Amino acid sequence: MTPFNEAIVKWIRLGFTFSGRSTRADFWWPLLLVVIVQTTLLSLFASGSGMVWLEALVEWSEGGSNDLAELDLPELGALSRFAGVFLVVFGLLTFFPNLAVSWRRFHDLGKPGWFHLLFLFARAVLPFAVLAELVWFIAPGERRDNRYGPDPLDARPDVFD
Repeated sequence: MTPFNEAIVKWIRLGFTFSGRSTRADFWWPLLLVVIVQTTLLSLFASGSGMVWLEALVEWSEGGSNDLAELDLPELGALSRFAGVFLVVFGLLTFFPNLAVSWRRFHDLGKPGWFHLLFLFARAVLPFAVLAELVWFIAPGERRDNRYGPDPLDARPDVFD
């Protein structure tokens, strides 16, 4: 299995590469990092005045008004502002590397990478599409060369990746 640090370096290095194949470890280690960072940032946002801000936003949206002047938002604390801004920046920085590794993960399964785009759009309509895609990503890749490249596990002696 690819160690955590190698998978993260590979994820960054191949952040805009949509050809080739990625192993399960190449996909899951970066996903773990992203989930930990996003959860931490959301917790920091909520621990400041972020929850009050979100509640005010929900109340305004449920009121049916489209007038932004009626939106009464409290001042965000410094911690919430930092976490909110960094969450947006982190999301923008990780969007393409996550898209690319998911694309290559489908290649490892012998499927076209654009399947990931289908799942991205399906999530808006069918919430269980996230789980369906994750089931695909749990499956081991093809243990032979396919039309997307050689088996990435052949280069390493550890076959449990």
